[in-house]
Amino acid sequence: MKRILSIYGACDVGCKKPNNEDMILLNDEMFRDGSRKTKLDTGSNLVIAVADGIGGMDKGEVASEMALTRLREMITTLSHGMDYASVKEAFEKYTQETHRAMLALGETGSTIVGLFLYESKVYRFHAGDSRIYLFRNGGLMRLTVDHSLRESGGDPSAPSNIITNSLGGGGSAFIEFAEIEKPFQDGDIYLLSSDGLHDLVPPDETAAVLKLTEEELGEAQAEKLLQLAKEAGGKDNISVVTIKVMEIKQ
Repeated sequence: MKRILSIYGACDVGCKKPNNEDMILLNDEMFRDGSRKTKLDTGSNLVIAVADGIGGMDKGEVASEMALTRLREMITTLSHGMDYASVKEAFEKYTQETHRAMLALGETGSTIVGLFLYESKVYRFHAGDSRIYLFRNGGLMRLTVDHSLRESGGDPSAPSNIITNSLGGGGSAFIEFAEIEKPFQDGDIYLLSSDGLHDLVPPDETAAVLKLTEEELGEAQAEKLLQLAKEAGGKDNISVVTIKVMEIKQ
């Protein structure tokens, strides 16, 4: 049985901000202000990620691009046969080097969230409040906890946008990195999003959209989620990536 990922990513400035500080990485292609779709074989090493820049105007744009550029470059340096500890160490080294580079820019930073497929393993990673969801068998599960004062900080009354960890933000940074057990079932949909989506579109609405079935797998769902975020005010930049798992008999 062969597994194919049908991937659709959309990155939009939203309705309120003058520029787009979000950015998406689909394996080797980076983009903002638009959409891309592709199909990738799970038998290959690949990375899919979203970065949400912090700092306003060009600084946020520089930070998100730096986060994804350095991530893409780091992935190419990994050798074959690395175990979990070695892969995690590579991501931690990337985090610290990127954090220091952003601190040198001053008053900027970026969240990052993504999936990394490496030699039949699937890893999730994130820093900040961008998220990964998994829609499986009709139910939506969140795979990440926001590095925010409200969630990881344990203060439910805090505004959701006060983050406690990001690349380039504060004196230190860390990456949350873990292997996903039993990552792929036929029909699964992974969703990566910046807070411009999930702060405005509640989980029940997101799940309802992901239940849709269309010939262009993932495209209709991602565009509908983007539309809902903009209809709810579009107060921030919006990034959404849908990753549909398809099993193909060989």
